[in-house]
Amino acid sequence: MSIPSLTLEVGLFTQVTGLSAQVDVMEYPEGGINTFVHRLPTRIKQGNITLKRGVTKEKALIEWFQKSVVKVQPTDLSINVLDELGNTVQSWSFRNAYPVKWTGSDLNAGGNEFMTQSLEVAHSGMKVM
Repeated sequence: MSIPSLTLEVGLFTQVTGLSAQVDVMEYPEGGINTFVHRLPTRIKQGNITLKRGVTKEKALIEWFQKSVVKVQPTDLSINVLDELGNTVQSWSFRNAYPVKWTGSDLNAGGNEFMTQSLEVAHSGMKVM
């Protein structure tokens, strides 16, 4: 993932969820016609994306989140899926993205799970490239 306007390469993620877009539909009943209701497309609703990875020493995710708490600065964001050789398989770009939630792992000395962190990001539009 990269954030060009912040000149930031945020890194690699094990999981990205929320890549979705949905067209809202407005139902419009026409007077005198009772056999159907017009269903008209309206807006596209974008879901938030969630980026998840293991905990590392790199602090870019939490710093980006903390900056947004003080003053949100929407920026463009891109996500690339890479194959085993590092070649781009699929890319997405997101307009006016900013973090809305950061989550860390529960700390459990007796557990055997990997420590992870996740960042939820809101945006104004997705483009598949």
